[in-house]
Amino acid sequence: MDVTSTQITYDISAYAQLDEQLRIKPELYLDRYFVQQFFACAIAGKRKHEEAESTDAETKDEVIPREWQYVRMAPNKLCVIGLASSHPLLDPELRKHIGDVIKVEFADNVKNSVIKGKRKKQSLRLMPSTKLCTIHTSDGKEYVVRAAVKGVLMEWNARLETDPTLVSRCPEQGFVAIIKPSTDDNQKIFSDCVPSI
Repeated sequence: MDVTSTQITYDISAYAQLDEQLRIKPELYLDRYFVQQFFACAIAGKRKHEEAESTDAETKDEVIPREWQYVRMAPNKLCVIGLASSHPLLDPELRKHIGDVIKVEFADNVKNSVIKGKRKKQSLRLMPSTKLCTIHTSDGKEYVVRAAVKGVLMEWNARLETDPTLVSRCPEQGFVAIIKPSTDDNQKIFSDCVPSI
């Protein structure tokens, strides 16, 4: 049976409510189309050393928040890496003690990576523990952001070098990197991640 153009209708008004919701709260788009997992970054070596050397009983008993990162996987399997909402830099109360973000310093191998070609054969190969960048705060604290998934680097967010507060001010725009996983198997992609925190 042939279908004529008069039989096909596109009721755009049916999507008006969704469109309005996405304009008000853009992260709804991420929740709708992206698979989200979480990765716990290890405590930066500098602060780990400071804890070991500390003689203050209160400091020793203090619970150090996990430095959670988000991994948002798009339908095409590309993974966006950034700071999860529970990361110390996104917690208003903790920010009083750790200061504001003043610098995002990308690792040299990330900045110097060659990202070109259809298959990105020359792009930087990453393991979940590979350091992408170090975030510095006004109180001298350092937070390391790692790749979280095994794959190749597709993009690093150069905007963070000129506008470092973007990483905590707007985590969606302040993402750290985009990675193409080395496999299409979701279980293997998220082998070092957890579904919720």
